[in-house]
Amino acid sequence: MKTSIDLVMQYMPNLLEGLMYTILVSAQAIGLGFTVGIVLSILRMGKNKIVDWFVNVYISFVRGTPIIVQIFIIYYALAMIHLDIPSFQSGVIALSLNSGGFIAEIIRGGLSSVPKGQYEAAKALRINKFQTLTRIIFPQIFRIILPQLLSEFISVIKISPLLSIIAVVELTRSAQKIANTTYVSLPFYITIAIMYFILNSILEFFANVLEKKVNLGK
Repeated sequence: MKTSIDLVMQYMPNLLEGLMYTILVSAQAIGLGFTVGIVLSILRMGKNKIVDWFVNVYISFVRGTPIIVQIFIIYYALAMIHLDIPSFQSGVIALSLNSGGFIAEIIRGGLSSVPKGQYEAAKALRINKFQTLTRIIFPQIFRIILPQLLSEFISVIKISPLLSIIAVVELTRSAQKIANTTYVSLPFYITIAIMYFILNSILEFFANVLEKKVNLGK
């Protein structure tokens, strides 16, 4: 047992580096995913039926297909059009496009909580749609959906190990490489499980705190 602990401590810098990449790829994916979600939500609010159909199909596809398939599609699609993008960035794009579909649904829920009278008041004051969204509507719903966005961040962290299939060296991939080198697996996988648990527990704590604050502010 002591040997296993010593071995884990010996390779702990490698695991911590992998954890850093997990946080980095997840943070970038949720940031880009938030942008995708906002764009999809704005397109959804338009009156163009074709655009609305496209957005709905996109969201349905993202939510109805395995993320591992989406990762392969993005990775090989970028290669087919001769874009020399590192695996890390391909992984970020795949996760962000996936997360964007879920965030669009979160934003739609937030938008439904805003009274229609606010849109009418903004229109009566001759405030254009862009200013209505950016200055009146989105600042309100962001406070409401922030706990859900943190929950989505946790979900992205949980699916980030799948990026190891395209050789992104995040936490799980780091453990795999160490296991292949040392021929010892279980201690490293237990260690990264604990690391994931701690990271997600911290994020869940903040999500719960924010949710309570939002509920108190209602």
